[in-house]
Amino acid sequence: MKKIFLSLSIFLVVALLMPVSVGLARSNDLNTHDAGVLRAEGDTFSFAELKEEDHRLFGPFATETLFFGLPANWKLTGGAQLELDYSVSIQTAVSSAENQLSGGTLSVLMNDQVVAVLPLEQSGRFTQFIQIPLTALSALRRDGRQELSIILSSSESCVIDAKMDVIIHSSSRFIIPHEVTAPNTDLKLFPRPLYQDTIFTDSALIVVPDEPTSSELQAALTVSAGLQARTGGAMAISVMNHDGLNDTLLAGSHLILVGNAASLPIFYQLATPLALVNGVYEGAGDAGILQMIPSPWSPERVVLIISGNDDQATVKAAQALSTGVIRPNTASNLALIDSVNNRVYAEQSAVNQTLENLGYESTTFEGRGESNETFQFFIPTGQTVTAEAYFEVSLSNSTLLNYARSGVFIILNEKPIGSIRLSDETANKANNRIQIAIPPSAVRSGVNFLDVVVALEPLDECADPNQTGLFVTLWADSRLYLPLAPSPVSTVDIPDLSTYPLPFVQSPDLGKVAFVLERNNLDAWSSAIKVAGQLGTVADGVIFTPIVMFADETAGKDLSTYDIMVVGTPSKMDFINEINPNLPAPFAPGSDMASEEELQVVYQIDPNQPVGYLELLPSPFNPENLIVAVVGNSSQGLTWSADALLDEVARQALIGNFAVIRDDQILSVDTRLLVSQGEVSPPSPVNTPIASNGPAAAVNVPPLAITAWVPMAIMIIIGLIIAVVVILFISNKRKRD
Repeated sequence: MKKIFLSLSIFLVVALLMPVSVGLARSNDLNTHDAGVLRAEGDTFSFAELKEEDHRLFGPFATETLFFGLPANWKLTGGAQLELDYSVSIQTAVSSAENQLSGGTLSVLMNDQVVAVLPLEQSGRFTQFIQIPLTALSALRRDGRQELSIILSSSESCVIDAKMDVIIHSSSRFIIPHEVTAPNTDLKLFPRPLYQDTIFTDSALIVVPDEPTSSELQAALTVSAGLQARTGGAMAISVMNHDGLNDTLLAGSHLILVGNAASLPIFYQLATPLALVNGVYEGAGDAGILQMIPSPWSPERVVLIISGNDDQATVKAAQALSTGVIRPNTASNLALIDSVNNRVYAEQSAVNQTLENLGYESTTFEGRGESNETFQFFIPTGQTVTAEAYFEVSLSNSTLLNYARSGVFIILNEKPIGSIRLSDETANKANNRIQIAIPPSAVRSGVNFLDVVVALEPLDECADPNQTGLFVTLWADSRLYLPLAPSPVSTVDIPDLSTYPLPFVQSPDLGKVAFVLERNNLDAWSSAIKVAGQLGTVADGVIFTPIVMFADETAGKDLSTYDIMVVGTPSKMDFINEINPNLPAPFAPGSDMASEEELQVVYQIDPNQPVGYLELLPSPFNPENLIVAVVGNSSQGLTWSADALLDEVARQALIGNFAVIRDDQILSVDTRLLVSQGEVSPPSPVNTPIASNGPAAAVNVPPLAITAWVPMAIMIIIGLIIAVVVILFISNKRKRD
C-alpha cells in the first residue's frame, strides 16, 4: 500500500507539474535563429550559410533540391567539390555476418548531371568529397540559379523488412575555386552588378557629403527607394558621410556616391568617363549625371556616381536611376539626364491575365517528390482585388500517380490559398480548368508572388524513382481574374502606428511624402534612407520623387499636400517645436524626453539613458494627411525607433499613437482613448522586442505573464495530494476494520 501510495503521489506531482515545466521551458526558448549573412569572399560556403537546415530523406525513395546563385563576376577555375556530410540509419531484421546492410544509394545531381552515386550499406555518419566538373556548373534554370538534387533510392527496403532514414546535414559545403573578374559596368544592366541575387548578401554603401544640402539628401533617399524597389528590398544598404570613409569601408562593398560635383572630394580619385574640372562637369550644363566604374579599392565591386553641377541636376539623376531603366550616352557606363517627367502615369492592370500574358511558358513538373514555380503579378497602389478574384489553373496529369499522396498547392505571398486533388478524372482530360479563389486579404499592393507547388508520388512506393510518366503540366493559358476596386485610405482608417507604411505608400512614386530631417545628424539621415528604401519596396512605383527638407527650412512652406516623416533629435529640430502642441506626447522646451504621463505606469527615467519615440498625429497643415515622428534622445534611441517602425513583427506592438522604445522593449498607448477626468483607463503597454536584421524575433513575454499562475497551481497540487492521502488512509483503515 505504501508503494502504491508513493507511486500515485509521484505520478500526480509529475503530471500536474508537467504543464508548468513546459510553460517555463517555452518562456526560455522564444528567440528564432538567424543563419547569418554569407561572407562575400572565399571559395567555400556551407548549406547553413545558404540558410538551409538539415534535410531528412525517408526510404524507399525521396528527393531534396537546393537552389543557389553564383556571382556573375566569378570565373570558375575547376576543381569544384561538394563535401557532403550525411547520416544513415538502416533498421532491418536481416543482416549479413559482416553486418553489411544493402540499404540502397544516394545519387547526387548538379544541374541534372549525375556527379556521384553513394552506396548506403551501414548506419552511421559519413563525409564524402564529391568532385564537380565545370560542365555540371552550367545553370539550366531560366533564373540562372544552380540546382543541386539529392535522391535517395532504397529499393531493398521494399523487399525486406527495413526502414531507411538519411539526414543531409547543414554542415555540408561547396568548395568552388574561382577567379574574380572585373564587374560589368554597363548601365543598361542596372541594378546589376550591385545586385546579383546570389549566395552572397548584396550590399552597398551610400556616401553623402559631410554637409549635404536637403536636395542632396533627397537624391540619396530617392536612390534608396529605387534600388530597393528594383531588388525586392534585398539590398543591405548603409550610409556614411565623406569624412567617415576609411580603407575598410571603401573596399567592403559597392559604393554609391550621391552629391553635387563640388561636394565630394572623392570624385577626384576616380577615373570616370566624364571628368571633373575645377568642381564642374564641363559640358554637362544642368544635366543629371550617372556614371559607374570598377572600384579602385576592390576588384569585385563598382562605384556608382549620382551627381550633377547643382542640386536640381543631382536630384534628376537620382530620379532617373530610381526607374531602374537607364539609357547610356557615348559610353556604356555614362548617362546624362536632361529632364524627368514627374507626372504619374495611371498604371493599367488587366482584369484577365494569363500566365502567357505575364511572360511565362507552360511548365511541366516531372519526377518523384516536390517542386515549385513562382509567378509574379502586379496590383496598382491604392487598389485591391474584389471578392470575385480567382486563379484559374489549367493543368493535365499522369495516371501513374498515387492520388492520395500527390497534389497541387497554390500559395500567394507565402499564404496557402488552395489545393487541387488529382484523380483519374483530371488525368483523362487534356486540359482541366479549376478555379482557386484569391482572398483580397492575401493580395498586396505592388508585386505579388504566386507559387504553384506540385507533389508527385507513384502508385507503388517501391517503383523506380527514375521511371518516366509522373507529371503534371501547368498550361500557360492558366488565368488570373483580378477585378480591382479602389482602396482609399484616410486618416480615419489609420488607427495606430502598426498600420504603417500606410498612408505613405498611397502615392506609388512617393510624391506625396515629405521627409523632415535634422541637419548635421548622420544617424537621422541613415534612418531616413532605410525608411525610404522600405517605402520604395512596398510602393514599387515606376519612378520615385519624395521631398526632403531640413527641420529649419519648413517655415513658410506649403506642407498641406504631404504625409510627413520626421526623423531626428527633438530639441534640435525647429519643426518638432512647431508641431509640439499637437504631439500625442509633447516635449518640454529644450528637452529630448517626451512626456510619458499618458502611460499606465509612469516611471522615473534617467534622461542620460537612450530612449526612442514614435508618434502619430494628423497633420496640422491638413488633417487628411498624417505625420509620423521617428525621434530619440540619442543616436541609439533614434535607431531603436526606426527599427521598431521598419520591422513587421515589432510593428505589431505599436497599438496606439505613441510608443516608447528602449532596447527590446516597446511601451505603446493610444492617447486618443484617454479622458481627462481619468474615467477611462488607458490600454496596457505592450512589451515586445525590436527584431534585428534577419528572422524576426518572437514576442518577449514578461516573466510575470508566465509565472503568475504557478502559486495557484502549487496550491491545487498540494490540495490534490492531501485528498489522495486522506482517501488512501480511509480505504486502508476500512480494510483493517
